[in-house]
Amino acid sequence: MEKTSRKSGFTLVELMTVIAIMALLSALVLGLAGNAQKTAARKRAASEVEQLSSFVTDYLAEYGRVPSSPAALSNALAEAGHALTNMVDPWGMTYVYTNTSKQTFYLYSYGGSETNAAQWIGNTPGGE
Repeated sequence: MEKTSRKSGFTLVELMTVIAIMALLSALVLGLAGNAQKTAARKRAASEVEQLSSFVTDYLAEYGRVPSSPAALSNALAEAGHALTNMVDPWGMTYVYTNTSKQTFYLYSYGGSETNAAQWIGNTPGGE
């Protein structure tokens, strides 16, 4: 009787299946991580816009007017020792600040896209 020797190991099909499953799982995890980062950036921007808006409202209550320009706001933030003196959002863009009168203002972030107003965060001229 002849003995047939059988080598132990995985077949090419088994290895390819495992690699395909690992690729799918890693794509899923990376996709979820990317969405979490986008959500965190939007929440951070909304929080910072709220902090800056609160500061401008307090400034209005103290001086009877809002800061006249982004530079004036930045200077007032620096004088108060506020952490957001550079006024840069999570995407590296400067927060937009404009005063429309001595008592009204717009303060918002482009949310990473200057052209897509639907992504803007805060008190925008369009009222979004």
